Amino acid sequence: MDDIASEAGLTKPTVYQYFKTKDELFIQLVKPLIHTLAMKLETIRVMLEEKRYKSGRDIIKDIFDVYYSTFEENPDLYKLFNIFLQMGVHYKLNQDSMDIIRLWGSKCFKEGNEIATLGVRQGFFKDIDIHQSTDFFWGSFWGIVQVEQSKWGKEGISPYLKPVLKFAENLLASAIAIR
Repeated sequence: MDDIASEAGLTKPTVYQYFKTKDELFIQLVKPLIHTLAMKLETIRVMLEEKRYKSGRDIIKDIFDVYYSTFEENPDLYKLFNIFLQMGVHYKLNQDSMDIIRLWGSKCFKEGNEIATLGVRQGFFKDIDIHQSTDFFWGSFWGIVQVEQSKWGKEGISPYLKPVLKFAENLLASAIAIR
């Protein structure tokens, strides 16, 4: 909290006026990221429900676009959240903070599961394991971002990230899209 206060040009007591705990501060930082992902995935699900898609490739492209655009809006926040997940920090949060992460994290996965379910039902995707597919999609994106950003080793977004994500998108579409 000392470092945060110093970086913000505030005193530590001032930071504590806005955030009672480090957990609360952290949650307020990452909640918008998870919330944005969930709401953008919900938009894809609604479009599927309204039968506005013409191909499984279009659905997969939109999902990759959702993840990438959210990452692009704030790469540092994505990095922070990735570290948060990898280090198991979420297991050490207080209950209120954990509940917020679970709420929005499960919304992301529920939307992903529903997108996959609707994609199968509407004949866009092969008959796939819905939960494993959602985990694979999520893990692939996060993993690729982590690897490419680490290899880049500089501030900003790696110029190699988009081509590798496009390759992953095409690979996934080739594997599961029927039409």
